[in-house]
Amino acid sequence: MLNVKEVTELLRDEGITASEQIVIRWILEGKIKAKRTKHFNIDFLIKPKDLVAFILEKKIEDKIKQFGMDYLHWEKTLQENQKLKEEIEEVKTTIRIEQAKVSGLKKMLKAEYALSDHPPLTFNSLFGLDAEADKAMLKKEFKKLLKALHPDRAGDERLFKVFFEHYKKTI
Repeated sequence: MLNVKEVTELLRDEGITASEQIVIRWILEGKIKAKRTKHFNIDFLIKPKDLVAFILEKKIEDKIKQFGMDYLHWEKTLQENQKLKEEIEEVKTTIRIEQAKVSGLKKMLKAEYALSDHPPLTFNSLFGLDAEADKAMLKKEFKKLLKALHPDRAGDERLFKVFFEHYKKTI
């Protein structure tokens, strides 16, 4: 347990205050936890852990005054920012890996197409039409397919969108 003089000396060393009257005022205001003593020479006794808590509070107040914001909030925000940067780097690495995979697959497909003897895939061959079929017939077959793929008829929405885009380009 520390008395008021010892607390004042410690607070002076920390650069907080050098006045016993201010320390007593803080005790009376409840800023520093203390107990009254029964001895006439010593007015108050302060636990070291209560003094440390008060010193930390004062230092935080000084940081808030110095930086114009809540120092603890700023520190927490800085840590969150670091975590987000790390996550961004992980995502970028994953994207690079996936892009490399896609590039490799594209090269493999191009090589496979170059080696195959089959003619390239066209909409006419996809719908089972001969090469000389007119646009009206192609349009009719597209509409049949789009009708079957429409989401309102329990079709696949993604496939519908893909074929609809091709339909708009072709017709």
